Amino acid sequence: MTARRAGGFAYIAAIIFLVVLAGFALAVLRLSDTEQITVNQAVLGARASQAARTGLELAFYRLKPAGTDCNAVPPAPDLKQATGFVVRLECTMLTYSEGQKPDGTPVSKTIFELTATACNAGTCPGTDADLANPDYVERRRAASICVASDRSDCY
Repeated sequence: MTARRAGGFAYIAAIIFLVVLAGFALAVLRLSDTEQITVNQAVLGARASQAARTGLELAFYRLKPAGTDCNAVPPAPDLKQATGFVVRLECTMLTYSEGQKPDGTPVSKTIFELTATACNAGTCPGTDADLANPDYVERRRAASICVASDRSDCY
């Protein structure tokens, strides 16, 4: 009788090692993909926030010298071509009297509440179809400005 030599253990160990290595490679690829999506969403969110801020600043610029009502607020700026975002502005106002000046003329003040919504869809806020898009981003910023009847700052 001849003695047979046992073998084949190294092949099994090599196959197990390759399967474990492939699992690690797959996990790294998925983490890299998730990180890229997260960074993309963060950049789009920051751009949307800046587009909304641009809309507010334009409204402030127009309201300060000529603002007697919300009609002085310009239509939303067309930023779609430059930034990829649509901006929608909303304005509400409250006018009240606050005493008199030393010469007896009444002092009235108007508080404008402005809301700017920026999104990367066709209209803001987006439709249900836009919300299903994984790249859809919408940011809303709100601010107020007080303008006195003589166009001075309110105190």
